[in-house]
Amino acid sequence: MRKILAIVFAGGHAEEMSVLTFKRPKSAVVFGGGYRMIDFALTNLSNTSSVSNVGILTQYRPFSLVDHVGIGMAWDFIGSSRSIRILPPHLKLSDSEWYRGTADALFQNMDFLNLHKPDDVLIVSGDHAYNMSYEPLLRFHMEHGADVTMAVTPVEKDPSRFGIVEINAEGRIISYMEKPKYPKTNLASMTVYVFKREVLEEELKRHAQSKTPSKSFHIYDDILPGLIERRRAFGWVHHGRWDYARTLDSYFNAHQDMLGDNPKADIMPWNVRTNPWSKSAPCRAVSRYRGSAIVRDSIICGGCDIAGAVERSVLSSGVKVGKGAIVRDSILWDGVTVEEGAVVDKAICDKRCVISKGAVVGCGDEIPPNIELPRSLTCGATVLGMDVCVPEGVRIGRNCIVYPNAEAIHFDSREIPSGSAVRVGIQ
Repeated sequence: MRKILAIVFAGGHAEEMSVLTFKRPKSAVVFGGGYRMIDFALTNLSNTSSVSNVGILTQYRPFSLVDHVGIGMAWDFIGSSRSIRILPPHLKLSDSEWYRGTADALFQNMDFLNLHKPDDVLIVSGDHAYNMSYEPLLRFHMEHGADVTMAVTPVEKDPSRFGIVEINAEGRIISYMEKPKYPKTNLASMTVYVFKREVLEEELKRHAQSKTPSKSFHIYDDILPGLIERRRAFGWVHHGRWDYARTLDSYFNAHQDMLGDNPKADIMPWNVRTNPWSKSAPCRAVSRYRGSAIVRDSIICGGCDIAGAVERSVLSSGVKVGKGAIVRDSILWDGVTVEEGAVVDKAICDKRCVISKGAVVGCGDEIPPNIELPRSLTCGATVLGMDVCVPEGVRIGRNCIVYPNAEAIHFDSREIPSGSAVRVGIQ
């Protein structure tokens, strides 16, 4: 049996996610009410029997991610032969610097690869939601004698947003283009790769030692194009739900797809694992529905206290909805409070937000794109950052972004127009 080492890319900021990634990497963003984005990759790895050791590459504001992953116990990566290791940038005798990209992060951790000496290196992204055992991919890679195998999946809408792969009948990659204006196919790279270790090391060294190194050093820009020309590169097609959630629109729509009598994205059968022992773990207490509560077509996590109406929404743990309050078509993270008579209509609220009595988040018929992120926030959802307190009686329009820690002094009007942003100094 070939020895496999897994690497998870988990350090990205994702500017398109705006205030949701001000305090955390995208891999630590809450998804589906009770999970973090990285839970899906780690669950897939735990379900792949040939993977025993995992390295997690992280850089941007890693505290919440490190706390969440812990020692890997939640995914059974503990013991004398199984492990998870966090791999942040580190000081060396010379040329110490932050990771300049995905390939540079691998290059700076060549000692980790050499420590384990795997036959193949399985590389996955920590900010995608999907259900997959990597065993068929690894078997395909071995049977075809591939130097690199990319997992790809058909996408229905706007394939130009992704790295697009063209393959022949054998599965050999003919071409790869990152976000092409005119895609030749609809097969998108899932940012899941299997490399022969010696090939990966050779290609990383080749680029790092080139006379004209680039400021950034990424797999998709600097490694794959040349490798596809010189080596045996194959594409393995995955059929199944795959949520990239690159923009605020796609993040909101992914959660709406979890609802309904026949949800497009039913993640419950995936048996996703998460870490219930971290310091920031959600409350596992039971939820309470008071006599005045009305709950329809929603996902409700533990520890919620509901006295108002909740419709087509996803509530993380510890959310409180007061009497006469309405939560509709929304995503509320841990500890959000919606006070009596308040309305939250099509919103994403980060942790511990408070919507005070009589306040309205999400109102108005006009829905211009957000002024700061016109390509990321167009669906009409309003996004509140961590620890926002919306004052009594304030009305916030649609496609708005409210920065973390905003409070009464930051709202210069009782009416916040759609498409605008409420900023709060330096974040």
